Amino acid sequence: MKISYNWLKEFINLELSPEETAEKLTLIGLEVENVIPYGSNLEGVVVGEVLDVRDHPNADRLRICDVQVDDEKLQIICGADNVAAGQKVPVATVGTTLPVETDDGKPFTIKIAKLRGVESRGMICAEDELGLGDDHSGIMVLEKELRPGQPLHEAMELYQDTIIDIELTPNRPDATCHLGVARDLSAALNLKLSKPFETEFEQSQQLDEISISIESPEKCHRYVGKLVKGVQIDESPSWLKNRLKAIGIRPVNNIVDITNYVMFELGQPLHAFDSDRINGNEIIVRDFEEPVEFETLDHIQRKCSPGTLFICDGRGPVAIAGVMGGVDSEVSDETQNVLIESAYFDPASIRKTAKEQVLQTDASYRFERGIDPQLQRIAAERTAELIADIAGGTVAKGCTDVHPVETKASTLTLRKSYVNRLLGTDFTLEDIDNLLEGLELDILEKTENALNYRIPTFRPDLEREVDLIEEVGRLYDYNNIPSPEHGKFTSPEPITDWERLLAKTKESAKGLQYREIYSNSLMPKEEAEWLGELDEMIHTLNPISKEMTTLRPSLLYGFLKAAAYNFNRKAQQIRFFEVGNVFSKTEEGTYHRGISEQTNILFGLAGFKTIEHWKTESEHYDAFDLKASINGFFEQLGLADDIHSSVDDENVLHYRLAGKTIGRLHQVSADMLEHYDIKLPAIIAEFSLTEIFKIRQETGSRSYEPVSKFPSFEFDFAVIVDQSIRAGDLLNTIEETAGAALEELQVFDVFEGESLGERKKSLAFRLSFLDKNKTLTINEVEPIINKVVKVLENQYSAKLRS
Repeated sequence: MKISYNWLKEFINLELSPEETAEKLTLIGLEVENVIPYGSNLEGVVVGEVLDVRDHPNADRLRICDVQVDDEKLQIICGADNVAAGQKVPVATVGTTLPVETDDGKPFTIKIAKLRGVESRGMICAEDELGLGDDHSGIMVLEKELRPGQPLHEAMELYQDTIIDIELTPNRPDATCHLGVARDLSAALNLKLSKPFETEFEQSQQLDEISISIESPEKCHRYVGKLVKGVQIDESPSWLKNRLKAIGIRPVNNIVDITNYVMFELGQPLHAFDSDRINGNEIIVRDFEEPVEFETLDHIQRKCSPGTLFICDGRGPVAIAGVMGGVDSEVSDETQNVLIESAYFDPASIRKTAKEQVLQTDASYRFERGIDPQLQRIAAERTAELIADIAGGTVAKGCTDVHPVETKASTLTLRKSYVNRLLGTDFTLEDIDNLLEGLELDILEKTENALNYRIPTFRPDLEREVDLIEEVGRLYDYNNIPSPEHGKFTSPEPITDWERLLAKTKESAKGLQYREIYSNSLMPKEEAEWLGELDEMIHTLNPISKEMTTLRPSLLYGFLKAAAYNFNRKAQQIRFFEVGNVFSKTEEGTYHRGISEQTNILFGLAGFKTIEHWKTESEHYDAFDLKASINGFFEQLGLADDIHSSVDDENVLHYRLAGKTIGRLHQVSADMLEHYDIKLPAIIAEFSLTEIFKIRQETGSRSYEPVSKFPSFEFDFAVIVDQSIRAGDLLNTIEETAGAALEELQVFDVFEGESLGERKKSLAFRLSFLDKNKTLTINEVEPIINKVVKVLENQYSAKLRS
């Protein structure tokens, strides 16, 4: 938000320098990003008279000019097509530094130079080279009455200002104008705030010439119309153009410039219609149930979705409410009668429309944040007054003010004890009242220990007592509050079980040599289609961009994006993990109805396990590498003995805890790898930490068991099965059949050969049994082994080999 220092001084008697003003604004919460000098007195630039113009002997596009400057005649080379003898022109003399920069960012200083062999002693300037505008089509031609040698700042009364660029927070819509910033300064500096406009008006009759109605009051709470007749469209006076140009606004014509001026003065966006082009002499504020195509002032045909609020005349839409007007009713050079629109539109409605159209204007910027609902009449009358004064019109009697939704001012009670306890001060009620008086808060009641205020409608951010305390602190200046002589010792909140699990999870993943990544929880809809059914996902109603439309249902998207990014930068080994929230549709919801939100962890491997070397050959990561990491992960969490896994027909390894599925491990499909331009294999495993936490809470924590004083009994056997049978399936069956005495189970040998038969393999298992109350013997173990072998024979046609 650009604020003019000169403009501020019209509201308050400001004695601080621009730099001191910027520092004070930052201290009271309006953070200043930059202080920028505007304009220059152009020291060294004088009026010159062109005596003669002739062609350059060595260049077709250059001309040699003889220019009279005071008593001296200068030879200057000029490349402008419009230079001619007899003109009065601005001349930058040798040694002058112009308010523009060279290509390398250095100041542009005029020197004696030779251009194609001919000496040039100065420069005839264009408008942009003097910082007086954007025109570079030719040199600037001055009025003929000016005297050669006269300093340009005397001849043109050059405008100088200082622009204070403020970074506004969304909760301060009142500071989007000079009045709001001046109000804060007046309160902080204890200065009187002057308002160069009327704020109180008598109830007036409605306009006879145009009827105004609101059909969508939930989106338009108030609409004020004011008519000015017989205006003359022309350039704005210099003072008005200078004000606007200083804050970065391009002057258009006197009517448009006045509406912009009042907006930056008061914070109320306005629009001027050519009232003679309003069909049916009526204005209707409404939305439509069907899409609408509409051409805005920038001559772009826009498609507006159902629900977009429009300003309509008797024929149809003439403006997108709060965003931009249309070409059919804009003010032109032929305009004679002007209808001033000053309205309050619902912030959410304007924000949605502006985002949809990717069109943020100065008006929508203010409407989105919420303007003062009591300002519309004041701004309309102020605009009409300026138009009549500058454009020569006559203000029509009456003012139509349609106000279906009235905003009532809220009240807050401020306790002296609470102020002093929170700020560490010793204020009296009078001290507090004196500080807040400049903010235009009305005292409704004053008791021995508290003040009751009516909060003005231009401060929607003041909602609680602590908000008022913050106002007291910033206006007093936090630097003036003494530091406490002693502090209070506070005990930190104990770490919760959930926080312990998250910390342990990340610590374990890093210990397994995985690097943590962070990715956005929003993703494009086109990418979300790769992860499941779109109907089961959560989509944002008003996305920031096309890249962030859908809440991720899985952490896989982030891993693949990160892997592709690293592979494109010559990485060969990818070991990533991420902890983050994923979302899906549900009936109940976690925090919001209909939205399930849970925390997952994803492990991902991609690329080479070993890189080609003269000692070793390169080898890709495979599913068994990731499975080993997952086993280690669950071992770290103390869950290894409770985790069960099984492989489905698509070679996806599913993990279960207490009978509930908690995640899965699988190879990333070739199609998906191709989509992300990943040319090396990738494997991922994703688990629900939320589900793991719930199960652990239900089953309770593990208790310590002493090591058994009795030895374990080991038994080995091997079976022959079809090659298609997975070792994991056999392990699960053995574990289920052997019972509680089985302490440990592993495959220690796999063999395939002709001696076994066609498409056969041999798997050797080592079973370790333990009884904590006695030493087991072969007589006790052998029946268990016989039972296991029999089950394997029945289920898998296994044959005992040894």
